[in-house]
Amino acid sequence: MIDLKRPLGSYAKVQAWYGRYIRNRAGQLASPRIKGLRYLNLGCGPNGNEAFINLDYFWRPHIDLCWDFNAGLPFDDASMQGIFSEHCLEHFSFRDGLALLRECHRVLAPGGIMRVVVPDGEHYLRTYVRALEGDAAARFPFEADKGWDGCDSPILHVNRVFYTDRESPFGHQVIYDYALLEVLLRKVGFASVSRAEFGRGEDATLLIDTEGRRPESLYLEARR
Repeated sequence: MIDLKRPLGSYAKVQAWYGRYIRNRAGQLASPRIKGLRYLNLGCGPNGNEAFINLDYFWRPHIDLCWDFNAGLPFDDASMQGIFSEHCLEHFSFRDGLALLRECHRVLAPGGIMRVVVPDGEHYLRTYVRALEGDAAARFPFEADKGWDGCDSPILHVNRVFYTDRESPFGHQVIYDYALLEVLLRKVGFASVSRAEFGRGEDATLLIDTEGRRPESLYLEARR
């Protein structure tokens, strides 16, 4: 039953239908917001931000641009001052993720910064080894969400981050550590790559990290 007091765009079926209708349609680019902003929130999911062009594959009321990343980013070369991407890259295959990073480099202006936030594979694997060695202080991120169907083991937590997602029915395809992301970002042309911290970075506009994702996240910044 439809609640007449509830906004139509809040219904999942409406969002899915509208997303299929407008996805990758160039008419979206005529929006004054898209024309006037130079910061991109790439794969924003439910976490939109007014200072950014909020781009995602799935449409929600706060999405400015409903787009399939595999079609490339619909922006001119060097047209963006900054790009923020949080817990998005891991949902792509290695090949498609590399292509997306290449597109990000293309659309960034010289000197522009891309801030990348992903689940930290190194953190999970180091915690796994500590747990196997009997370290009682070893704790996985979100360990309160213990196991599946009453079963629990350190390797289940590793499986969770490598193959599933706490907030989405769509699984992870590649899990990164700092060393791999640095190699890939430099490969596509970024001049410098550095490890960052939650809420800290070179461009204050890009500091929109989600607190709830902090325990498991790796933060990097790459300059064009």
